[in-house]
Amino acid sequence: MPQKPKRIAKYKIIEEYILEKIKSGEYTKGQLIETEQELIEKFSVSRVTVRQATNNLVAKGYLSRSQGSGTFVSSQKIVGRTTNVKSFTDEMKEMGKVASTEVLEFKIISASPEIALKLQMEKGNPIYFIRRLRKADDDPMMLETSYMSVEDYPDLSYGNITGSKYQYIEEVKNQTIDHSHHVVVPIMPTEEIVKYFNYNPEQPLIKLLNTTFLTTGKILDYTEVILNSEKYQYQSIRAK
Repeated sequence: MPQKPKRIAKYKIIEEYILEKIKSGEYTKGQLIETEQELIEKFSVSRVTVRQATNNLVAKGYLSRSQGSGTFVSSQKIVGRTTNVKSFTDEMKEMGKVASTEVLEFKIISASPEIALKLQMEKGNPIYFIRRLRKADDDPMMLETSYMSVEDYPDLSYGNITGSKYQYIEEVKNQTIDHSHHVVVPIMPTEEIVKYFNYNPEQPLIKLLNTTFLTTGKILDYTEVILNSEKYQYQSIRAK
């Protein structure tokens, strides 16, 4: 018996409709898109459905939302990001930008059950808690919170994390990074994010849950990265 074709969610239809208009040039940079009410009437959907579609495109960097003004096509002041394993420093250098790091916190804590599971270790083991604000040409691009094993990297220092952590791993520890596993989730900004990014509190952004593996199969770190969606776009490249 033939399978019934899967129904496409209505918010996805609206999302693709808007995205096609952007890609075709019908919507230009800085242009206001159709109002929520116009989209509601065009697709016979609820306001919640329309908002879900536009929120997704805001989080992906295609749209921006200004309170009282509406939703418009992003000015695309965005730096691309891919799933290739590459340091932030190298990524910015390739794009002609100067990377810098502000270390907000660097301390040793006990691994919670959740983080211990992520790092594949016993709960309560000592781990590094590292929170960094990553910038390009002094513009904040991401807020990064990392967890690493103290036992595996007892000599990790404040100096190592003010630059490229990957450089420390590969050049100091002589270890090779193999791949990273990403989970992407949209979130609403916290007060902390609004402060660091000077961000619209009503505009969603992207959070990456990232586990990086070495060629030995061991886990290097678990990192939660919040991207400044107005300036830094996440892109995924898949090989067949």
